[in-house]
Amino acid sequence: MADLGFDFSNDEYDEDISFEEETVEASDAINNDSNEESQLETEDEDAPESELVPEEEFMTTIRPDEPALLMHAMPEDHSIEDELEDELLANENMTPLERIYAFKDNDDLVNRLSLAKELPNALEDLDIDKAIQDVLPIMEELANDSDDTVRETFASELEPTLLHFYKNVPALFSTSDPSKPQEKSFVPLLIRLLLDQSSGVAVLAQQAIVSVVRELNQLSDQNPLYSNVADCEVFKGIVGGLLLIIDGKQKPPRVETEEEEESRAEALRYHRVSIDEGPNMERRRSSGAPGFETSSNVHHAPSEDDIDQGEISLAKITCISLIAALVTVFDKENYVTECLPLLEKLAKDSLFFVRKEVASTLGHLARVVDPDMANERLLPLFRTFAEDQIWHVRRSCVLTLPQLCAALPEHVKHALAVTSVETFPNDVSRNVRNAMADIIGELIVTFLPNDWEQTRASGNLPEELLEYFLSLGSNSNNNSNQMLKLEVDRTYLCAYNFPAVVLTAGARYWKSHLRETYLNLTKDYQIKVRCTFAHSLHVIARIIGPEQTEQDLVQIFALYLMDLEDVKEGVLEHLADFLGALEPSSRNEYIPILAEVWDGVSFNWHQRNILAGQLIEITSLFDASRVVEHVLPLVVRACHDEFAAIRETGVQIFPVVMDVVKRAVEEDGESLSQADGYGDDITENKRNYALALLSHVMERLDEFARSESYRDRLVFAQICKALVESGIGASDFASFFFPRLAPLATDPIVNVRISASRTIATIYKDEPFRRELSEIAAPSRTVNETGESGHALNQMTYRLALDMDGDVRSFVMPFVDLDILEKRRNAASNKI
Repeated sequence: MADLGFDFSNDEYDEDISFEEETVEASDAINNDSNEESQLETEDEDAPESELVPEEEFMTTIRPDEPALLMHAMPEDHSIEDELEDELLANENMTPLERIYAFKDNDDLVNRLSLAKELPNALEDLDIDKAIQDVLPIMEELANDSDDTVRETFASELEPTLLHFYKNVPALFSTSDPSKPQEKSFVPLLIRLLLDQSSGVAVLAQQAIVSVVRELNQLSDQNPLYSNVADCEVFKGIVGGLLLIIDGKQKPPRVETEEEEESRAEALRYHRVSIDEGPNMERRRSSGAPGFETSSNVHHAPSEDDIDQGEISLAKITCISLIAALVTVFDKENYVTECLPLLEKLAKDSLFFVRKEVASTLGHLARVVDPDMANERLLPLFRTFAEDQIWHVRRSCVLTLPQLCAALPEHVKHALAVTSVETFPNDVSRNVRNAMADIIGELIVTFLPNDWEQTRASGNLPEELLEYFLSLGSNSNNNSNQMLKLEVDRTYLCAYNFPAVVLTAGARYWKSHLRETYLNLTKDYQIKVRCTFAHSLHVIARIIGPEQTEQDLVQIFALYLMDLEDVKEGVLEHLADFLGALEPSSRNEYIPILAEVWDGVSFNWHQRNILAGQLIEITSLFDASRVVEHVLPLVVRACHDEFAAIRETGVQIFPVVMDVVKRAVEEDGESLSQADGYGDDITENKRNYALALLSHVMERLDEFARSESYRDRLVFAQICKALVESGIGASDFASFFFPRLAPLATDPIVNVRISASRTIATIYKDEPFRRELSEIAAPSRTVNETGESGHALNQMTYRLALDMDGDVRSFVMPFVDLDILEKRRNAASNKI
C-alpha cells in the first residue's frame, strides 16, 4: 500500500495531529487549494518573482519630532469604543420588539448584535403574520451580515427562531404535493449559513438544524405537518439544495460583500501587473496526489471556475457532515434509502478530504442499517477506503471499524476484524497504526454477547485481536525503547482498555494470555499507567474471581496503597469494591489494615475524606463484631477530624453502623463471627455479645453529646439528623437520642444551636415520625409560662424559635404557631 510521501518522519507532526485538526485541514484545502498545492511541490529557485511595491512608498513614518500624529491616532480608537459603549447603554432600555423596528432605521453594529441575540424574544410579542412580514427580511439581513460576530450570534439563536415559525405556521413551510412549491422556506438562508466562511457560523447552524429536526419529530404525534416540515425543509430542501450545488446545477446562495468585491478586484489588478506572464514563463510540475492537483500557473488569476470548484468542494463536505449529524433524528429507512447512494457517489471523489469525510460517516450509518445492508453496501466502501493511497482516508476508515463490526453478521465481523488487525498495524503511516491501537479496545468489546448483562458470559474473541492488544503492552518496563512517545502512548492504551478486554475474553484467558502482561504493566514506570490500573483494579478482581484476585491482585493492591498520591487515590476510591471481590474469609484478614491506611493518609485531608466515604460501603461487608472493632474507631476519628468535610462524611457512617449492630441484636448475635467470653451457652453468649456491641456504640455517641468540645456536640446533633433521615424508629430515637438532643437548644455556642434547629426541622418534615415521636416523648413535668403543658418536642421547638440568633430561628419558624410564640415571648419578657 503506497502512501505518496505524506507520512513524514517528524514525530511531533504524526503524533500531535488530531481528528479535529484534519477537519480544519480539509476546510483549508477547500478554500486555499493553490496555497497547499504549492507547499507540496519542490521549491523552484528559477521561478519569476512578481513586482513588489517598495515598503517605503506605502508606510507612514512618524518621526520623533512629530508626536502629534501618534497622539492623534490614539484618541480616535478610544472614541470609537466609547461611542459603541454609549450606543449599547442607550439600547439597553429598548424592548426586543422596539429593536426590530429600530433596525430598519439604525443598523449600527451594536444594534445588529443585540437584535440577533434577542430576535426569539421579540417574536413572542409579534403576531405571526406581522412576524412573517417584518422579521423574515431582517433574518435575511442578519444571515448576510458582513460581520462574523453578528452572523455567529444570529446562528446561535437560530433554533428557537426557526421553531417559532415552523410550529405556528407549518403549512407555509411544507407541501404534500411535490408539483406545488412551498409558500415560504428558510432553505436558502440555512444553506448560506452552512456554507459560511466562518466555521463558527457553520457549526452553530448545523447544530440548530439537528435540534430543530429532533424537536419537530417529537411533536409529529401532535401534528403530522411537523414531520412534513422537517422532510421538506431539511431533507429535501437543505440536503437536496446542497446536491444541486455539488452537481453544478445551482450556485450557492451567497452574497458578495463590498470588502470581498474590493479584495477580488485587487487580486485581479495584482495578477495583471505580475511580471511572470510571458511566453517563456517557467511552470511548476503538477502534483499527482488526489486532492492536491495544482494549476499549471502558480500566479494565475482566480477565475469563476476556481471559485465554483471551491464552493462545490465545501458543499460536499457540508453535505456529508450534515448527513452524519442527522443520522439519529430522521426515519432510518428513508435516511438509508436517500443518503447511502449519495455517499457511495462521493466515495469516488478525486479530493481526498471528501473521501475522508465519507469514510468517517460509515460509523454513523452503521448505527441505523441492518446486518445485511451493512454487509452488502457499507463493507465494500470500507474495503475501498482501506486501500486508499492517502493516509488520512485510511485513518478515518480505521476509526469507524468498531461501529461497522457491531453492525455486521457475526462471521463477517470475525473475518473483517482479523483482516484489519493483520493489515493496519503494518501500515506505512504511523497515524494509521496509531489509530488501530486507539480503537482496539472498542473493537474487542464488539465480540461481547448482547445478553452479557443477564448471562455474564464471555465473548467469542478471535485470538489474533487478543495477541495484537497484548503486543501494545510488550514494550513496558525495561525495554530500551520505552522512552519513545509512541511506545508510551501504546502502553497507556493497553492499560486503559485492559478491563474491557478481560471482560470480553473471560476469566479462562487470564492465566494463559492476560496475567503476565497485566502484572508487568501494573509496575510500569509511568504514573498515568499505574493510575489507570489503580482505578480499575476492582473491575479486574470481579471478573477473574476471588481465588485469582487473592493470588495475583492483592499484592498490587498493597503496593498501590504505598505509591504516589494519584495512584493511591485510585485504590482508595474503590477500596470497598476491591474488598467485596474477596472471599469473606480473606476479607476478614485485610480489615485490620484500615487503621494503617488511615495513618498513611493523615497528612492529606482529601484522601482521608475519600477513605471515610468508603467506610460506608465497607461497613456493609462485615459483621457487627468486626465493624465495632475495626470500623467504628475510624468513624470516631473522622468525626473528630479538623476538617468539616471529613466530619460530615463521618456523620453519615453512623446510621449504617447502627443498622448493622442493631440487626445483630435482633438476630440474637447469630451472624457474629466471634463471641467469646460472654457465657458458656453459645446462643446466650452471642446474644450477650451483640448487646455489648450495641452498648459500646451508644457509649461512643454519648461521649459526643456530653463533650466539652462544641465540635463534638455539633456532630451529635448532625448524627441525630442523619439517623432521622435514614429511618430510625421513633421509639429508639425517643429513648436515647432525643433526651441528649434537647439540651443543645440552649447550648452557649450558636453553631450547635443551629445544628439542633436543623435536626428539629428534619423531624417536622417527616410527619409520621414527628407524630409518633410526640406521642412517645415524655411530656414536660412543669406547666409552661403560658399555663399550657407541652411535650418535650414542642418545648424544644419553641425554645429554638425564641432564640436571639436569626439563623437558629429560621429553621423552626415554619413549624410554630405564631400566636403561641408571641405569648411565650411575652411571658419570657415578664419573667425577666
